[in-house]
Amino acid sequence: MLTSKDAQLLVSLVEHGVCANSPSLEVLQPIGLWHLSENHQSLVASRKLIELRQSLPSCNDTVAAILATQESYQTAWSKVVAAQLKDAGSRKDETALIDQVTQLGNAAQNVLSQIERASLQATGFADVESLILGQLAEQSASYPKLLRALAVAATIKHVGVDVDEISKIESKNTSAAWQANRLIQIPDTGRLIKPPSEYLLDGNVSARDSDNQQCLEWLQANPWAYLLAHLTYTQDIWRSEQIAGGLRLEIEPSQAKHFMQPNDIQVVVTTRDDLEISCGTLAELLLRTLDSLNITLFTELDNSQPIAKLNAALAPVIGYMVEAKVWQFIQGGSQDIPHYQIHPQFESVPSTRLGTIGFARPGQHITAAIREQAERWAIELSGRISSN
Repeated sequence: MLTSKDAQLLVSLVEHGVCANSPSLEVLQPIGLWHLSENHQSLVASRKLIELRQSLPSCNDTVAAILATQESYQTAWSKVVAAQLKDAGSRKDETALIDQVTQLGNAAQNVLSQIERASLQATGFADVESLILGQLAEQSASYPKLLRALAVAATIKHVGVDVDEISKIESKNTSAAWQANRLIQIPDTGRLIKPPSEYLLDGNVSARDSDNQQCLEWLQANPWAYLLAHLTYTQDIWRSEQIAGGLRLEIEPSQAKHFMQPNDIQVVVTTRDDLEISCGTLAELLLRTLDSLNITLFTELDNSQPIAKLNAALAPVIGYMVEAKVWQFIQGGSQDIPHYQIHPQFESVPSTRLGTIGFARPGQHITAAIREQAERWAIELSGRISSN
């Protein structure tokens, strides 16, 4: 039986992406909401859990839906909901009845099967309900939350009992840091987010201390800077091949004076057919890349919102990249739009012994993913342009 202590662990998992493991949580393992640390002492949120959180109003609603996958909670809460439906039926409030049954979705059949046992009596889960629902389940304020929890729980599919393991992030082991199934926090240059987890890619980004910090050391310590460095490195490799195609990171001429913190960077891809396609923003390319790497942006925002937030969060990081002489801003002119490219001072670094060990080789899957996604994005858009 899942207790209030277990529910609190689940809240921590949803809020922070990681929590301590507990033997009693093993009953939830088949629904695939987490990965295990190598020592099995910690649970690390999976993409499935992040997507579940993004579909619901709050962390507590997410935990309520998780609990509702368990027969004890599902039955108890179904009896409460059935009693409310019964009451609506006795009042001949057909509109409310139809609306509530519709909200239940796939859970409706199970709830209706409890009509004969419908009850507004205490469920026996008072501690958990007070924590997750804000009051007891039988109280009217809990009713919309129960409808939502049961409905969502009915859509959560079991994926099996095998759980992937995730290693700790170590600054000298870049390959392991960028393994599949990781979460990455939204970039933050204000040092306002919580201390980094040992299992999540850190969102905190600090400026490089050029007097005391080598460039590679700085990139390895700042995952977003590391990813952005691979972006211009990919661009440079692509250009050096001297074949059709390429990638540009452009800003509007009116934004040139704000190049250290641009509003938006536009990704322009030239296809192998020599078509120049303005694909979208920097954030969109990075999200596509992360998705292909099976790395998930750790945010409660649904799919329509992270792009704007990520573009805004990346803006000050661009300035750090320029200051660190990893990126270079090209002012442009009458024949050229302002854009960013690899800095000449960094251009040779990936080819050095330390650069190969600490950047090029462990990040080659990142470089490949950036290029693949840029090309695929351009092809998708050029197909739409052709069809129109």
